[in-house]
Amino acid sequence: MKTLKSVFSKTIILSMATALILSACGKTESPKPSTSTDVKATATTETAKPVTLKFVTMGPGKQADSQEVWDEFNKKLATLLPNTKVEFEAVLSTEFANKWKLMAASSEPIDIAWTGYLLDYPGEVNKGSYVELDALVDKYAPEIKKEVPAWVLDRARVNGKLYAIPGYQQAVDSRPTMRVPKEFIDKGYIDPKVAQDTFYKYGPVSKESFAVIEGYLEKLKANNQLRKGFSPNVLWSMYNHNFITTLPNYILTGDYKDPKSLKVVNQFETDKEQLFIKTMTDWYAKGYIRKDILSLQNQRQDEGKPDGNIAWFHSMIGSIEDQSKAESTRWGFPVQVIPMEEKYVISALSDATNLAISRTSKNPERAMQLLNLLNTAKGKDLYNLLVWGIEGKHYKKISDNKIETIGYQGSGTADAKYGAFKYALGNTANSFETQADPTNFTQIWKDTNAGAVVSPLLGFKPNLDPIKTDLAQVQAVVKEYAGAPSALILESGAVPDSDAKYKEFMDKMKKAGSDKVTAELQKQVDEFLKTKK
Repeated sequence: MKTLKSVFSKTIILSMATALILSACGKTESPKPSTSTDVKATATTETAKPVTLKFVTMGPGKQADSQEVWDEFNKKLATLLPNTKVEFEAVLSTEFANKWKLMAASSEPIDIAWTGYLLDYPGEVNKGSYVELDALVDKYAPEIKKEVPAWVLDRARVNGKLYAIPGYQQAVDSRPTMRVPKEFIDKGYIDPKVAQDTFYKYGPVSKESFAVIEGYLEKLKANNQLRKGFSPNVLWSMYNHNFITTLPNYILTGDYKDPKSLKVVNQFETDKEQLFIKTMTDWYAKGYIRKDILSLQNQRQDEGKPDGNIAWFHSMIGSIEDQSKAESTRWGFPVQVIPMEEKYVISALSDATNLAISRTSKNPERAMQLLNLLNTAKGKDLYNLLVWGIEGKHYKKISDNKIETIGYQGSGTADAKYGAFKYALGNTANSFETQADPTNFTQIWKDTNAGAVVSPLLGFKPNLDPIKTDLAQVQAVVKEYAGAPSALILESGAVPDSDAKYKEFMDKMKKAGSDKVTAELQKQVDEFLKTKK
């Protein structure tokens, strides 16, 4: 996906926002989810028939050299999928939700369309926006099942059926990691090995872990080196996994290996949440958190600055050494990364980025064959052409699988000559690595995915219709008392008499319908787990 530079400063919030983003198709009446039995069964040799596919992409929009690249794409495609041309419509990411709403409302003929974090994917499926793909994959794209792990495909399932091909990429949840200026480690203010061992044993939010951090803060204060203090943001939003709904946050707790232990809870009602608020309130009173935090428009504004926060939080991937080096390069001074969880977890219920076949497609068989190319090694060159453009003009080849993009780093920008979002166009395991990626980045994220703990809820999509009103009411209460991830209220530590405020918060949430939401989600989770072998 995007480079590590931005992924973990924003990924948590995006991941949390996915489940409840407003549906992109309004209230217009739509057909039921399309099934693969609706699709005319034709043989693979049907490619003798000339077809033009309409492909709606999400990314930086149409760029100066887009048409030139698309022309080259169609030339190369002719050698892999005869008698097939693609007409692209590149939609700017910031405009995609509204654009899709208009396209769907008008039943515009579209063959392949991006879907993901900017839309309510399960909602779109339930409106009938996309064709069911199971039979199409089996017949026209069996290689996908060999090259894309089953758990990845499961994240695009709704009610057990596949409606999109996820973009295979780094998929682990954010792994909580504390950042500290290395100079304070050199001065002996905190021992990273002791801190890491404590975090691993007791978790990021625990009395034991907070005691280690507070020991560090005490030494800084004693030596008049607190600078802009401790940043409580991000850690608050990272210490839980298995979000079933977000904004408000309902999570699944328990032992993955024991389905009977899995319970739905409201994050704000947990013991960890109470401990977090109590600790931050104490630290604020002791001067470890800046006094004007509630008045800051962005409470994270001092992270990563030489004279800024003395501890802040993001995620990591790869080795501690590589991540520390990347952070030091990013911020311009030596930074040490201290991981707070030993294992990675994959728990997001939906993939952030997918390609689907629209219900308005007149050629779903051919569209599936194109998706097969964009998601398997057979179409690697075609995929890289579509993502990175033309060698020598849009990128320089450094080695067989390493390039240097021209005019931008990471993902393409609107003002670049050409450069798309690799995660929005297919299997990123087949992508070139760029100067913005760590060495061997593809293998790193593949190994990380492979070693992660996978949630038993992958494939589960909650039906929020029975509790839609209650969720909205609960979220209004959450906004009043908890604020937002970059504008914390109770969790900032700066609220006077936080115990009374927290009790008031809980009382209002109960009246808003929190218990009803919990009960409904628990019922749906239990029913889903019964279907798991």
